[in-house]
Amino acid sequence: MKIERKGTFKLFGRFLLEQGLITEEQVFFARTHQRKNNRKVGETAVSLGLMTQEEVEMVLIEQEDTGGLFGEITVRMGILTEAELARILAVQEEGHIFFGEALVATGALTNKQLIEQLKVYNMEKLNYLKKTRAGA
Repeated sequence: MKIERKGTFKLFGRFLLEQGLITEEQVFFARTHQRKNNRKVGETAVSLGLMTQEEVEMVLIEQEDTGGLFGEITVRMGILTEAELARILAVQEEGHIFFGEALVATGALTNKQLIEQLKVYNMEKLNYLKKTRAGA
């Protein structure tokens, strides 16, 4: 399972794996928890009555063809207005579960461990960014 992006600071999951605090299996379960609970733009739009399932399918086909962002495609196609898209994104964000929260929810970490490790991770990331900017 690849969870590190080339050319950027390591992701939080990679950091925790390197520290030996979580396993690949726990990463899988946390990501699965996120996928089950973090609703997609189309799902949110349908639940709010702003799109039909057929419109979602049309946009997904267009997205496959163009590689564009779902929300931008809906506006370009005239299915949603910018205001409707903003409303959908706000609702979607309210219920968003972050990776660390998913690790706690699935029992991989305690909330205390999460907070402690986020502090260490953010300090390392800040130092990395300082070095990167100084060398640029």
